[in-house]
Amino acid sequence: MKNLIYLSALLCFILFVASCTKNDAIKPQNVSDTGLTACDSTKKVNYVLSNSTGDDSYEIAFAGQQNYTFPIPANGTATVSVKPGTYSIYVYSPGNYAEHTFSLNGLGVAKESGARYDNVSISGCSVAPSLKIDQ
Repeated sequence: MKNLIYLSALLCFILFVASCTKNDAIKPQNVSDTGLTACDSTKKVNYVLSNSTGDDSYEIAFAGQQNYTFPIPANGTATVSVKPGTYSIYVYSPGNYAEHTFSLNGLGVAKESGARYDNVSISGCSVAPSLKIDQ
């Protein structure tokens, strides 16, 4: 009788292991799979705009497969969404010729009254894109 109990427990364990697939055995449960979904070219990408100049007249324009124009806050940050693609990006303040420091995606620092960046690739697979305007 004792052997029968052990044998049935062993049989249950063997059937359980045999029913598992390779992915069930390796992949931890309740963990999201970020794979290709993070690089989905159909979803919009968040773009962070920040400005510390106090000037509320700045705008950013994305020209490419689709065109977007967004206001940039005077102080603080705003997040906008654009479709992945390649754009020319223009940062300008109509009638304002004060020089400020512009930085796009941590690169391309310029001290001007506005900025233009050509052939900027925006992808959900890259580092979060951003624009910073500082004094």
